[in-house]
This record gives sequence, structure tokens and C-alpha cells, in this order.
Amino acid sequence: MKKIFILLILSALLSGCAAEETLETVADDLVQPVMAQPAEITVRLPDNAVAPVLESDSEQVYLSEDYEIIIETVSGGDLSATIQKLSGYTPDNLTVMETEQDGAKRYDFVWASAGENGDRLGRAVILDDGNYHYCLSVLRDADTTENSQIVWRDVFDSFQLA
Repeated sequence: MKKIFILLILSALLSGCAAEETLETVADDLVQPVMAQPAEITVRLPDNAVAPVLESDSEQVYLSEDYEIIIETVSGGDLSATIQKLSGYTPDNLTVMETEQDGAKRYDFVWASAGENGDRLGRAVILDDGNYHYCLSVLRDADTTENSQIVWRDVFDSFQLA
């Protein structure tokens, strides 16, 4: 009997030493992270560029007799998809030059394509800030290159995030 009494006292003392179980509650509605607002793009367009013929919150299209300029902002992440959207080619079929500009990655590339009205040349630049791809692309007739070389260098050199 004495042994049973000692066992009961020991079990009572030891039962107080058990770790308390902590429960956590997880809410059903998970909060999605908010992407940063896109930066503003600044670019110096050619003197003969007219007002955009197509304009939305994320894209402006300028047309001329000799060229098309498209400035757009797309969600970042898949650089290959952005390059293919702009040029029609996968990055494996292009030479893409990667540099850095003001804390963003800069990708420059060119391409050529044959069309019903003759050969066309394209050039594009993508600035990648980690959240968005800021794109400037120009598509022009191949036979007008002599008249516009200096203008295009100025346009692409001026492309930046504000």
C-alpha cells in the first residue's frame, strides 16, 4: 500500500512537468504579396514621331511611314517570353547583350524579318527591375537604314526609368 501511495504521488508530480501543447491557427484567406508599382519610362523620340496611334496604361504605339515604335511595360519574370513577344524569335536564335543600367538589368537585341512589303529590321531593349519588363522596340523597313542611324542611337540611349 505504501508503494502504491508513493507511485501515486510521483505520478502526480510528474504529470505537472508535461509540456503544454501550443496550437496555431492558419487563416483560410492567404494574403498575396503586392507587386511594386511600375516605374515611369522616359525616352526621347525622333523629331518626326507623331502622337501615339494606340495608347493604353501599359503600351504606346507610334507609327510613321518608315518605322513603328512600341513602348510597353509587362510583368517581369519570364524574359524569354518577353523577348519572343517583341521579336518573334526565342533568345536562343538571337544575340542578347546583357548590361546594367541604374540598378536594372538591360537587354539589347536586334533581328531581321521578311514581310510582304519587304525586309524589316527590328531592335529592342528591355529594362528588368525584378518586377516588370520595360520594353522599347522599333521595327523599320530595311531600305531606310541610311536615313535614320543617328536618330535610333539617340532614342535607345535615352531609354531609362524615371
